[in-house]
Amino acid sequence: MRETTRGRAGRRLAVFVTAAAALPVVALAPTPAQAAAAVTCASTGPTYAVDTAGNLLRQAMPTPLTGGTMPSPSTIDTGWSGYGQVMAGPDQELYGVKSDGLYLSRRTGSGTWDIHHKKISNNFGQYQQAADRDKITVDRAGHIWRLDENGALRWHKYYADSSSWYPGGDKIVDADWSRYDAIVAGDEGVIYGRETATGSLYRSRYDFTSQRWTERHIRVSYSGWNTEGDLASLGGDTLLRVMPDGNLRYYRYDEDTDAWAVAAKVIGSDRWAGYRNVTAAPDTCSITADHTPPAPQITVEPHSTTSVLQASAGTVEYAYTDGIGRLVHGRQSDPSDFNSVQWTVVDDQEGFTGRPSLAEHPDGRVVLTAHNLNGDIWTRDQAAPAGADWSNWTDLAGRMAQHATTAKLPDGRLVQFSVDAQGRPWYRAEQEANGYFMSWLPLSGGSHTQPLTAVTVRDGIQLFGVNASGTLTTAHFSDGTLSAWTNLAGTGFTGTPAVVVYPGYRLAVFARDADGHIVTLAQSSEGGAFPGTWSQVGDKTFAGSPSVVISPLTGITEIMARADDGYLYNTGEQTQGSGTWRTWKQETHEAAATDPTAFTYTNTSGPTWAFSYRTGTNQTRVYEASSATASAAARTTAATAPPAPVFTAHELPAPTDERSR
Repeated sequence: MRETTRGRAGRRLAVFVTAAAALPVVALAPTPAQAAAAVTCASTGPTYAVDTAGNLLRQAMPTPLTGGTMPSPSTIDTGWSGYGQVMAGPDQELYGVKSDGLYLSRRTGSGTWDIHHKKISNNFGQYQQAADRDKITVDRAGHIWRLDENGALRWHKYYADSSSWYPGGDKIVDADWSRYDAIVAGDEGVIYGRETATGSLYRSRYDFTSQRWTERHIRVSYSGWNTEGDLASLGGDTLLRVMPDGNLRYYRYDEDTDAWAVAAKVIGSDRWAGYRNVTAAPDTCSITADHTPPAPQITVEPHSTTSVLQASAGTVEYAYTDGIGRLVHGRQSDPSDFNSVQWTVVDDQEGFTGRPSLAEHPDGRVVLTAHNLNGDIWTRDQAAPAGADWSNWTDLAGRMAQHATTAKLPDGRLVQFSVDAQGRPWYRAEQEANGYFMSWLPLSGGSHTQPLTAVTVRDGIQLFGVNASGTLTTAHFSDGTLSAWTNLAGTGFTGTPAVVVYPGYRLAVFARDADGHIVTLAQSSEGGAFPGTWSQVGDKTFAGSPSVVISPLTGITEIMARADDGYLYNTGEQTQGSGTWRTWKQETHEAAATDPTAFTYTNTSGPTWAFSYRTGTNQTRVYEASSATASAAARTTAATAPPAPVFTAHELPAPTDERSR
């Protein structure tokens, strides 16, 4: 499959400039369908219209793949004048919008109605108004798409046989559609938008399985679509367009050639402008290509790193996946008592892998995100701040090759970042703080081979990643816009980089180079360029990725890393911001099976920091930086370097088989 908010625009531009800069305006000779078009159609295409008397008319267009001349209409019902908008759905369903809500009718194969003007919702009434009636459409699979009052795109689905709505509907799947004054569904998940300012036509594709926008706002025609008249589709990327002169024109877009296989073909004349509503059966034609990305090959990582977060309620949260794919969560109710941690196997049926992500909503609810073995990203929220219970899982899908990294925008919204099997980064943002995640949207760049690192900065999120050549790259993300990726110096980097944010939003990045050394680059000013040469942190070599914090006790940057012998070592700057480092010191005397996680937290003695790791039997250890360090630091003179931290080791209770509630 082709992932495509890509570099097709330039190629398409050349096609349109040489062919027709304003396709719907220029009188084009009808063109035949491409022989290899991946579209199948029924023998006829039902098209419906409501006349001025309120009669419902039906025409069966012949050869819908190429657009046959419309026959004379037949009247199949009366009493349809009360609807401000009528939309055909699949399976001979017709939706009508009145000011008081949405109605459904369904015609049987024998020409009778088994559902007739049944009210199915008190909502949708705004779409009977002239200004909004073109902002709602139904696709081939029966999804009802609409632009809400804020220009956000939502979808719903109604199941006529059970008289029920899909419970996950009415959520925003994309927030940036206010440019359009009309939308029409060209196939399942394929949405055309008519731009208000220019009359240009854009095409987007949403894949329901992966919940990705695989195409988004791709311009397929440059102008001329903003004339009055209904737009409809028979599915299969076909469009029907009522012209001001009363003609009905047929179009079919071919995504394989990025061009119109049939353009502006007149298939009906004179009478069409007099109809109040024109719509078509969206399941007449279908695109046969499968645009769902294949599920990546995911295996269990036996010793993935633990994530640790102190929630604003004071609890210390732990999460990891074990060697058989269980997702384990721990909650330490008293940050001063490491024996107070209680472990939960989050799900005894689903398998997960990689390092989970822990984050927090602005309202204090903890968010747990994990990488399912099927490649999807799953997330669940704490039911209430400081509460013991969790909400149900939300499957964010994605079909991602790397586990997700959760970061927070300055306005409090959370964003999930991940990488697909081709190394391309994607993101999925909340529609508002404390809300839900919308859909996966692609970012520029590619060839990332490791999970991304993300840190909050003044006006967005700074991303870091390692590509296939071992180059460490960085880019700035803000409100859906990503800067160009900048390559930092050197190649051969492995693992996941660590990043700290200094006051003034200056960043320092730490990574493991090709020789196994921990190296660092630091900005001298906010948003400034990183130096062209890495600084090596001591001579020791390491097997794992570094973990870095700024000590709340001293303001010293502290680094933890796992050496080739499996032991964990610590170093820190000799003085704040000096860029010179203490000699690496071994802090553990048992082999760690995982990389360490350094984290800051507050206990009854005040702010401090610690690091955590797991043994080969998944026993969690936490080494707490002694509060004596702070006292010693306070006694030093300005000319004396603060002492190295002194750690107190804690063996946390072992997990049990208690399940989450």
